[in-house]
Amino acid sequence: MALTNNEKQIRHKKLEALKKYGNEVLVQLLFMKNGINRPIEKSNEEIKAEIDSIVDLPSGWTDEDYNLAIQKIRNMNITALTNPHLMNNDIHSARSIYEPNFDPWEIRKAEYKAAEVVRNIKSTLKLSELKVTDQIAAIAEVMRFLGIELLNEKKVPVSFANATALSLIDQNYEKPDWTWEVLAHNLYVQNSKEKAEIIAKELINPEMESKGGLV
Repeated sequence: MALTNNEKQIRHKKLEALKKYGNEVLVQLLFMKNGINRPIEKSNEEIKAEIDSIVDLPSGWTDEDYNLAIQKIRNMNITALTNPHLMNNDIHSARSIYEPNFDPWEIRKAEYKAAEVVRNIKSTLKLSELKVTDQIAAIAEVMRFLGIELLNEKKVPVSFANATALSLIDQNYEKPDWTWEVLAHNLYVQNSKEKAEIIAKELINPEMESKGGLV
């Protein structure tokens, strides 16, 4: 069915608004990368090419296509604004300066090696050609493996990364008491208060057990 002139104008204005939003985010990302030295992995050209690709909607695009483009650009912006040191924070929190063998150089070395491992994992996932949801399943399986390995250590350090791994393994494993406090704290920090309340409500939902599980 042919579009009316009014419908064409509306679609043109929406496209212009999308391109304007993409350009605003592009300027902000380039400023964060080059102006305040935000650790953004992609080059200036890669950032611009990605946004250009997002705003270039297919012929006959739908509202769903449009809304997804907005979401992708917004997520790029949020990613750049998110704390880039979360992995290093976990590495640090798993160690204490009061330990007799505390070595700051060992932490630096761990940060460097961990970053290298992350780059290799990302590269492997891209080459796998798996859907994102299947990539996540693979990473979750690795986390379960590491969670069990962690429990075989003499000491299980407190960190959000460790708590996350422990939360993915069977309830019959004996886990440190701090696991739940750390998980609850991070769920609260990473989500709004309203979302945290929904999580809390679901955890005490009497129908939770009868629902069975996805695991």
